[in-house]
Amino acid sequence: MAQLAVFKKLCFNLNQHDALHIPSPAQQKRRAAVAAIVRWKTPQVCKTSAVSVRTLDEFFQQDWVCDGEAEILYMKRTSRKGDRWSGHVSFVGGKNEPGETDRETVEREVMEEIGVDLSSSDYIPLGQLDERQVTSLRDNKLLMMLIPFVYLQVVPESPAFELQESEVAAVQWVPLSFFLATELSYPTQYITEPLMPIRSYPLLRPWMNWVMGSVSFAAVDLSPQFRLWGLTLLMTRDLVQFAGKEQDLAFVRLVNQPPVYSRRDIGWLVRLITYLSMYSKEKEEWDKVLQV
Repeated sequence: MAQLAVFKKLCFNLNQHDALHIPSPAQQKRRAAVAAIVRWKTPQVCKTSAVSVRTLDEFFQQDWVCDGEAEILYMKRTSRKGDRWSGHVSFVGGKNEPGETDRETVEREVMEEIGVDLSSSDYIPLGQLDERQVTSLRDNKLLMMLIPFVYLQVVPESPAFELQESEVAAVQWVPLSFFLATELSYPTQYITEPLMPIRSYPLLRPWMNWVMGSVSFAAVDLSPQFRLWGLTLLMTRDLVQFAGKEQDLAFVRLVNQPPVYSRRDIGWLVRLITYLSMYSKEKEEWDKVLQV
């Protein structure tokens, strides 16, 4: 029952969360939406109720929502040459199409990529995590806005997945408890990327890598083939913290580690530029407030 209480707390806290909204600037209108799909996995065989569940209270009042554990769905993207997200572990979703709302985007993408209809009575929108700016590691250029939705499966049996093989290599359910330990039971992994990736001039790569060095980010192996890092790692942290931000979770401590630069001088320079950029943005916002 302890796991159920934690999951219930996460769901209700998230449902009441007023997510940060970031409007797309005029120079970059591209937006993408992903869905973190969560479910309550019960060990017993249950019959789906004929009554449609539309609220959290109704969901937790169901007889089958007792013994078991909460799980989060992840996907591994198909490896493709030239795709910046190739082989990455992520939540299901993708880029918007003209005229779509963010919710229409995520529901269409989930249907296309794994064959799941989030608009059906099998799911309810649980909430939304804070929106994020996706920027280039090379030059900090804004690539798109990322909108993370969370959906709750309200029936005991998950529908069969129909994977779009050109986009999705595999999917995997991961227990919420994996992220809630106070001490890590798994080794910390790292993803190392060149700080100045050059795609157009391959002969310059070794020299530029030597000059600029590399940067390493913390990562977690959900399984031998599912390495979680980057934006999805950060969004997972945001999600699990709704189970209780007062808890000292080892996973959260790991995610909050700053990136490690192979060259300390470059690392300090990057931090300085980041600080100045944040200060400039905050000043602009305050100037707008004062002008009102």
